[in-house]
Amino acid sequence: MGEHVDPRVDPWLIDESEFYEIESHADQMAFLIRYAVLAPSGHNAQPWSFRITHDGVEVFADYSRRVAIADPADRELMLSVGTAITNFRVAAAHFGYEATVLYQDRPEESLPVALIALRETCATPAALRRLFPAITARRTNRGEFETREIEPDAISELNEFMAAHSSFAHFLVPADRERAAELVEKADRILLKSRGFRSELADWVRPKSTDACDGICADGLGIPDPLASATPWFLRSFDVSALQAKRDRGLIELSAALLVITSEDDRVSLIRAGETLELLLLLLTRLHLNYSFINTPIEVETLRAQLWATLRSPHPPQLLLRIGYARSVPRPQPRRDSERTLVAP
Repeated sequence: MGEHVDPRVDPWLIDESEFYEIESHADQMAFLIRYAVLAPSGHNAQPWSFRITHDGVEVFADYSRRVAIADPADRELMLSVGTAITNFRVAAAHFGYEATVLYQDRPEESLPVALIALRETCATPAALRRLFPAITARRTNRGEFETREIEPDAISELNEFMAAHSSFAHFLVPADRERAAELVEKADRILLKSRGFRSELADWVRPKSTDACDGICADGLGIPDPLASATPWFLRSFDVSALQAKRDRGLIELSAALLVITSEDDRVSLIRAGETLELLLLLLTRLHLNYSFINTPIEVETLRAQLWATLRSPHPPQLLLRIGYARSVPRPQPRRDSERTLVAP
């Protein structure tokens, strides 16, 4: 019998020294993909796959892993693909490769959405290399944050990031926090009244100790272990909209800051926005800041338009994040083994 693999532990245990013992190009690319698959994704669906080529790696959107009710237009799916691309680029920079992303405009689902072309160099971008340790340290924290302001040095770095990525990343100004909290509460009440929405969410909830390689474990949702096994049944059976709306509104109101990721709704723009998102999440991790997504207002089109009206951006919102300080999350969410994401040449 094979050795048991814990999908919440083993994919994250990467010995980077092994890379320098690898001789073949294909095996080096497969090693870098081990970092790519640690990226975040909606419902932790991990909707990506990869094909190793002579030039680098082709990236595919895995439409079989859609979250169809919460994300019917595949916007969050494409953002997720972008986060995996950034992880790959950061790891490539750490190991001496400069990466160029070439995007595919054709809409056929069988085609790759991007090619990451690599070139060996002694001068990879320092900004990417600095983020490398954050790949395995990054966690989404869905719990309560401390009621304290962000440290001045961290604010300075975040402001520099926002200025450099102003097409995609924005602070929501404090005066609009109450409006955002109202929209979150309204969206929760609308979406979680839907049995179909709750059932889809329940399909992705896992127990704390799981052999599943995707989805969100109950402890990551703040659900005590004795109740974890009943959580999917409870979600499908009961309208939890009022309870969740009150909780999420409180989380928004107590966060140190709110951030919004914006872009146009076409595929390339969404992938690029996802790349920027992961750069931001890795930076937050390096700064010892926590984050989580509260994205329901963007999943209701009328409320999305109202959130957009509060932004100083020509592009519509794609993700809403809260950030702040909190206790560290002890365990990551499960991941598929990177070999399972590889497409045969």
